[in-house]
Amino acid sequence: MSTSRVEVGTPSVSLSGWTTTEVCFHGFANLSTTRGEYIESPTFSCFGHQWLLRLFAGGLPQSDEGYIAVALTNKTNKSFKVEYGYSTKDADGKGVIHVPLYTKDFAEVGAQAPRYNSRCNANFANRTTIMELLVDGSLVIDVRMKSMSTDKSITQFIPTNPLCKNVLQKFMDEESADVVFEVVDNGSLQSEEHTNKKSKTTTTLYAHRFILQDISTMLAELCKPVEGGGDITTVSITDVKPNIFKHMIYYAYGGKLSDEDLKANAKDIINACDKYGVVHLKLEAEACYVKSTEITTGNMMDNLLYADSKNLALLKETVMDYIVENRGDIMGQVSFSNVPGDMITDVLAAVSRGQEAGDSGANSKDYNKMRVGTLRKMLDDKGLEVDGSREAMIALLKEHNTSDDDEEEDNDNNDD
Repeated sequence: MSTSRVEVGTPSVSLSGWTTTEVCFHGFANLSTTRGEYIESPTFSCFGHQWLLRLFAGGLPQSDEGYIAVALTNKTNKSFKVEYGYSTKDADGKGVIHVPLYTKDFAEVGAQAPRYNSRCNANFANRTTIMELLVDGSLVIDVRMKSMSTDKSITQFIPTNPLCKNVLQKFMDEESADVVFEVVDNGSLQSEEHTNKKSKTTTTLYAHRFILQDISTMLAELCKPVEGGGDITTVSITDVKPNIFKHMIYYAYGGKLSDEDLKANAKDIINACDKYGVVHLKLEAEACYVKSTEITTGNMMDNLLYADSKNLALLKETVMDYIVENRGDIMGQVSFSNVPGDMITDVLAAVSRGQEAGDSGANSKDYNKMRVGTLRKMLDDKGLEVDGSREAMIALLKEHNTSDDDEEEDNDNNDD
């Protein structure tokens, strides 16, 4: 038999937020009356959690004589706070026994004291009274619950700001572009049929001035509209491979280059970004190159001179560390005649780090002992330029700190 409910008017007490689950324990009279023994319901769902109700037909060890007990249990691996209570009905559907409401924290399943995932009512009702309320031999208990948890993560969804996605979607959008790069691939000359001439391959890339102008002053200059040249600026690029230039422009739109692309094209990306002033991608490619390159006695000088020519402070630091660690094997085997004299500072810094093994320099106040990564982070935190040699970074930090000290002194004087 199914039962429907029709409500007329407004209830005197708000039922908002309450849910009721009807649990039927069939054959109640035949259940064991041994204290502590129980039968449990199947799990039921409420507020995104799984629950079950245990019935102790003979009560718990702490129950009063002749009383049955019930226990509500959270079966989900997450804690939850609810207000709950119980009631029973007679054969006519009339509520007879009403247990006061409780507000409790239910721990995740398996949790230990002092938080529990099960809450007991040791004196739910007198067994004699319950026997008079059985419906066709079944004990019917209504479990009423209301969420009191402050965790809204189950029901709330906050979308992310779409700006980055929207900008990236404009990458290579020909319709809205106001800059056209014609990138010539001088390394892929194709022979024309029946002639000895060769033709160059040109790749067309579409871009937007307002996006490029903030990532690089050189790109901003290239993209300036030409007076009388119309709304679209065409720029010819002949010194960078098309795929590398495309990587650089993609990065400008907020794109993330894959580890495979970075590793396979690290030096080409470094060279292009150094030429066109795309600093952050240059440093990302440098970090990838350092991670994927094993410094050896045979390649250390090439890497050192390359690092010096492109202001790759991290690569230079890595080579210097290798030289200090392997100085015994290197002496007399490698010529340093081509090394610029201003690298002596980098050598001394590497020696100092070697003497203080395990210290990254992050806790030191001496800039000269700091790692390149630490110097770059300090500059970035202050909104300063992060590209450059160790000496340039240290000079910029000192200059900025002096300015900060002067400003603080002026503020102190004004306060006085």
